[in-house]
Amino acid sequence: MLMADEPGARRPPPGFGRGGPPEKCVCPQCGYEAPKRRGIPCRSLTCPNCELPLVGEI
Repeated sequence: MLMADEPGARRPPPGFGRGGPPEKCVCPQCGYEAPKRRGIPCRSLTCPNCELPLVGEI
C-alpha cells in the first residue's frame, strides 16, 4: 500500500481535498442559500438581497 507522500501514490483531484464539492451556495452576509449546480461555481452567483458573490458550503 502506498502512502500519500510516496511516488506513484494517487492524490485527490484539486478542489476535493476538503470533503468534496459544495452541496449548496450561501451568502456570507445574510445566509441566503441556493442549490449548487454542477459546472457553475458558487462565486459566479450573487445574493438577491445583498448582491454579494455566494460561497460554496459542504
